[in-house]
Amino acid sequence: MMRIYYLLILFTLCYRLPSTWAADSAFPDENIHINADRMNQSMTDGVYTAEGNVVVLWKGMNLAADKIRYEEATHMLYATGSVVMTKESNILKGDTLTLDLDTDRAEMDSARLTSPETGMNISAEKLIRINESEYKATSTEMTTCDIPDPSWKFGADKLNVNLLGYATGRNVIFYVKDLPVLYLPWIAFPVVLEKRSGLLFPQIGYSKSRGMQLDLPFYWVISPSQDLQFDLDLLSKRGIGTGIDYRYIRKRGSEGRISAYSIYDQLDNRWRWQLNQEHKEIFSREANLRMAVNANSDRSFLSDFGAKSGEYNRQSSETVVNVLKTWQNYAVNSYLRYSEDLYATDNRSTLQTLPAISMSGVRQQFFSLPLYFDVDATAENLYRKTGTTGQRLHVFPRLTLLPDTGNYLNVSLFTGAHVRGYTTDRRDSSGGIQASGGDVLPEAGLRLSTSLTRIYDTNHQLLKKIRHEIVPEISYNFVPERDQKRLPLYDYVDRFIHRNMISLSVTSLINGKFFPGDTAEYRDISRIKLSADYAIEGGRRDLLTLVESQRSWSDLTLESDTWLTKLLRLTFDSRYNLYEKNLSTAVVGVEANDRQGNLIGAGYQMSRNKVEYFEGRISTRMIKPLNLSYTGRYSFDRGDFLESVYAAEYRHKCWSVNLAVQQRPGNQSYTVNFNLAGLGSK
Repeated sequence: MMRIYYLLILFTLCYRLPSTWAADSAFPDENIHINADRMNQSMTDGVYTAEGNVVVLWKGMNLAADKIRYEEATHMLYATGSVVMTKESNILKGDTLTLDLDTDRAEMDSARLTSPETGMNISAEKLIRINESEYKATSTEMTTCDIPDPSWKFGADKLNVNLLGYATGRNVIFYVKDLPVLYLPWIAFPVVLEKRSGLLFPQIGYSKSRGMQLDLPFYWVISPSQDLQFDLDLLSKRGIGTGIDYRYIRKRGSEGRISAYSIYDQLDNRWRWQLNQEHKEIFSREANLRMAVNANSDRSFLSDFGAKSGEYNRQSSETVVNVLKTWQNYAVNSYLRYSEDLYATDNRSTLQTLPAISMSGVRQQFFSLPLYFDVDATAENLYRKTGTTGQRLHVFPRLTLLPDTGNYLNVSLFTGAHVRGYTTDRRDSSGGIQASGGDVLPEAGLRLSTSLTRIYDTNHQLLKKIRHEIVPEISYNFVPERDQKRLPLYDYVDRFIHRNMISLSVTSLINGKFFPGDTAEYRDISRIKLSADYAIEGGRRDLLTLVESQRSWSDLTLESDTWLTKLLRLTFDSRYNLYEKNLSTAVVGVEANDRQGNLIGAGYQMSRNKVEYFEGRISTRMIKPLNLSYTGRYSFDRGDFLESVYAAEYRHKCWSVNLAVQQRPGNQSYTVNFNLAGLGSK
């Protein structure tokens, strides 16, 4: 009797085995695996049903539901009750699901799509999944904020979404919370984290000189190595401006950028424009070409419109083309340079180099002797509309003696000659003709230096060792006196100053061995250099030294960098007049930066009887979710601020807004910029 009882129990257990085993063994498609509490199969019409904690695995997709039904004849799968379909990182949730296993097409009611990679959340009354990345939604809302209560969202009757590209829709309304604030008849924007073409969020601003401003940018990814941004700049006082910014990358690290801006200025009734171009072409490790073009339609363009590019206070504009070829010991550089002095009345007297070629040879030893040879040479065609023009050749060969004095004294002695040759093409401003000719001017010098080093052990837990090095140096330079007035005057190369001068300096270097953790870290602590020149006879060319030329001693110069902590740096540079007993120039700066977005810095600059101003800057992220910053420059000699810039950014998880106020003499501007996370990022 007991044996029959055990057989009945065994039969009952076998009959109620979980359906996982039965599903995997009986389902007609071996690529589909189903786990469920209960599962039935109809042999007459080929319909499979599963209920209770249903999980379907198919082609990397995971489908969970309360109940599913599969029709073998049509390859259609129907799911109801808390439906969740996951493929890679994309999650689709809804009440009901219809899935065609042949085409991967799926339809879901009361659906919500979440894509963590893009941050996109889409809710819809009906959502159609065309394939892994393409969706169509009706009566839909889209946002990158957390749901169900997003800070902003787009609502549309119909929306087409490509998770690898764009979202497009018609009759779109932009909501802040549940308040409609903007209607768009059509919209298209990228919905991926990678660079994608599309509209960027507009920038709104106001300037006293330009009026109300609305900047509408469009970003176009031409290829993985090229992109372009087009700007439509609407200015109420000046007109409609257009700008482009094109970037590209080429082989071997070659790259470039072209940007341009043009506007018909309604205030001046003329076209005004700016063109900037940068290009680097790497032919090989030994040869390259670099080009920089900076051109403006007129001399006041930057002061009127340069705020857009950040170049409103430039003093000059240069176009330079440079080709460099190097060998083991030599380098040849050919270039042309066209300059425009924006502070001059016109550009007629500005010197242009069109073109020039230079050659440099590094030190090369003569046999095994401590004697070395190097040379610099330049040939230039110098041109300007008013003044002396012509050609100039300057060659400076040098011999340097480096005797072996052991490890205690470094000695170098050099002698060379400046060889200059000229041809003059036209009259100068005084009307006299400069004769062609040349000149040979010798130069010699001596340098002596040594290094005194000592290492100190400390008992500090963080700072274990301090290394202190003192480097005294004395040098001598001699250039004989020579009347050079018969030579053309282009720049300082044409007027070497008679020098018979001794230079003295001592440098103190302190660095430490720190242990902020388990490994050692070496950091600079202090660098201080004290220097002065003594002219036995002759003069000096030092624009920062205000000592009268007949005085022997130059200013006493102090340069220092001190890192009070890893985050706090103090700089101090000054020149002290030994005769008048006062500071000629002073530059003081202090900056604390925690590398977390919190920074405070201040600087003071003074040149006696010429310039004196104070600069301060501060930024902080401590008042979350605000990022605040201020930069100001105050001129003591003018008694007014040169510039004040206030900026505030409110950063939410899925959006941010930037407000900036810029105050400059004669002009004040305001800009507002909105950013929606995940949309239209360049």
